[in-house]
Amino acid sequence: MDTSRGNKDLSSLLFGKTKTRRAILSLLYGHSDDAYYLRQIVRTIGFGLGPVQREIKQLTDVGVIRRSESGHQVYYQANPDSPVFKELKSLITKTVGVTDTLRTTLASLVDRIVLALIYGSIARGEEKRHSDIDLLVVGSASFAEVVKALHDAQEKLGREINPTVYPIEEFRSRIAEEHYFIRDVLSGEKIFVIGDEHELKRLAGARLAGQTQT
Repeated sequence: MDTSRGNKDLSSLLFGKTKTRRAILSLLYGHSDDAYYLRQIVRTIGFGLGPVQREIKQLTDVGVIRRSESGHQVYYQANPDSPVFKELKSLITKTVGVTDTLRTTLASLVDRIVLALIYGSIARGEEKRHSDIDLLVVGSASFAEVVKALHDAQEKLGREINPTVYPIEEFRSRIAEEHYFIRDVLSGEKIFVIGDEHELKRLAGARLAGQTQT
C-alpha cells in the first residue's frame, strides 16, 4: 500500500466529509473498547439523529465501524478488524481527539510551557478502556497549575490525566543523569502537544542525539 496515498485517503475519510462524521469517528476511535447505541452517540456528540444515522450507515458499509446487537439494542463500535483501524485511530488521536483537547486546555499556560508531550499507551496506540493519559510537561508552570488547567480536558475525554511536570533545568539535569524515567519516555513513542522534536532536542542538547524517535 502506498503510505502517502493511504494517509491521504484516511485524511479524506476524516476531514473531507461532515463535522458529524468527524465527531462520530472521534468518539468511537477515541474510546475504541466501548460500544455505543445510536441515541447515546447523538447525545454525546450533539448532532441531529438524521445526520448521525446517515454517517453511521456509510461508515458501517465501508467497515470502519461495526454494528452488533444485544437484546433489543443495536450498538456501534470502532472496528478493530478494519485494515485502517490502527492508522485511523492514530490520526484521530493526533488531530481531533486527545491532542487537540489537551492543547486547548493548556492554552492559558502556553507562555510558561515549552514542551508538553503524551507518552505511554496512548502514544503507542495501545490504550484500553480505562487507560490514563500520561503527559510530560516542561516549563515554569507549576504542577498545581497544570493539574487545574487539565481538569476540563479530563472530564471531556473521560480519562484520568497523569501529568509529570519539570522545570527546564531539572529536565535537563535528569537527561544528563540518564534518569530511567526520562530515558524511557524519550526513547518511546511520543505525541507532541506543545513544542516539537526540534524543541525537545534544543532543550536536551547533544545528550539527546540518537535517543529520540519521531
